[in-house]
Amino acid sequence: MAIYHATTKPISRSSGRSATASAAYRAGVEIADERTGLKHDYSKRKGVMWSLAFDKNENIIDRSKLWNTAEKAENRKDGRTAREWVLAIPYELVPSEESYQKEIARNEGIKAVVAFAKLLAERYDVAVDVAIHSPDKDGDNRNWHAHIMTTTRKFESNDHGFILGDKADIELSNTKRKERGLAPSSFEIKDLRKEWACIANQFLKQHGSNERIDHRSLKDQGIERQPTIKMGWQASAMERRGKVSDRGDINRGIKSYNEQLKDLDLEIYMLEGRRQAQHKRQALLKFSKGQFETEDNAAIIGRYAQWKVQREQRTSEQVDSTELNIEKPTTELGSGL
Repeated sequence: MAIYHATTKPISRSSGRSATASAAYRAGVEIADERTGLKHDYSKRKGVMWSLAFDKNENIIDRSKLWNTAEKAENRKDGRTAREWVLAIPYELVPSEESYQKEIARNEGIKAVVAFAKLLAERYDVAVDVAIHSPDKDGDNRNWHAHIMTTTRKFESNDHGFILGDKADIELSNTKRKERGLAPSSFEIKDLRKEWACIANQFLKQHGSNERIDHRSLKDQGIERQPTIKMGWQASAMERRGKVSDRGDINRGIKSYNEQLKDLDLEIYMLEGRRQAQHKRQALLKFSKGQFETEDNAAIIGRYAQWKVQREQRTSEQVDSTELNIEKPTTELGSGL
């Protein structure tokens, strides 16, 4: 079953994060931060299946230069240096052959993520940095996911390489957005979540899968099932070590509740089926007694008339066979046939 997940959040200095460290970790590489002098080395990190930084024209960008430029472009101590999108990749789009998983030509999951990243680059004139991670060995083997980092400023190529100019529209405050006749940024984020669902579903369709994902909340879909909460890396690590976490207990409780809902839905479905069957039997009985006069049950009348004709035909055939003394052939074991 394909799973939908698409979230976004800014990477800002106020939360103690930097674009250089975040990019190095997600891509599993080493990046030296020229602003702070810190070296972020995650080159031994495992689980990074594929990564690439590029612009809206699909030109490849040097990752270290990109995020050092992003860091230098912000002077505020609480400046936003990047935005991150986290996407769950439908595992149906990832080839089961391990040798094919790192090849974009054979991995529909990579193609879907790149298509969404390119949409972001084109819509906001930003550079994007994509890193696709494979499932954790101790976790769910379907948990393929992507991290897409985007610059918060518009990416402009020039004779010397590139510069980061004005803030992208999605990064503007709602006050400035209103001045420009734009809706609140939350509306754009909601629309982009829908865009990811459309892209993923298109690739699922082309791939011959009947699975689909839905960007709407369970409530908006009319589903009473409760969503589980995000575990986070600390709680996930505890659970893998066999220790119980608060978040794990919450999710186990939610899953138990959802299972009870499924059982209740099945019971209601069975009761409804029996109720409808009983209603049809009562209607048929009324018809057979000449008490059926409503037009709403024309279909039942038709089926009853057909059944009555077939019954009379079978009765007639049995009578004819008896009168002609037709014997049934012996087909029991040991009869010599």
